[in-house]
Amino acid sequence: MNTGRRRHPVEIQKYSSTQDPQTGEMIQGWATIGTEWASIEGINGREFLAADAQQSATTMRVTIGYRDDLTTAHRLAYHGKKYNLKAILPNNTRTELVCMCEVGLI
Repeated sequence: MNTGRRRHPVEIQKYSSTQDPQTGEMIQGWATIGTEWASIEGINGREFLAADAQQSATTMRVTIGYRDDLTTAHRLAYHGKKYNLKAILPNNTRTELVCMCEVGLI
């Protein structure tokens, strides 16, 4: 485990709904459930045309310490960018998670 490479504090976020105490309305959104130090590396990028709009997507590899509560329903956030989790791969000793993420821009 090379903790020196983990120099980016990323937020782990979960999609949830809360009730507004004033109106009683249910508000849905992303809530931060924790912060982990991570290594963030770009894997590949691609551009494509979809519905006459040019889009780009980048696949990133984010390495964090092991957590057993992380699923692909969560997302990571760092410096205003949102990283959608596509795959979560633990190492053999269960000390690290390698998260394959996609960052999409429109």
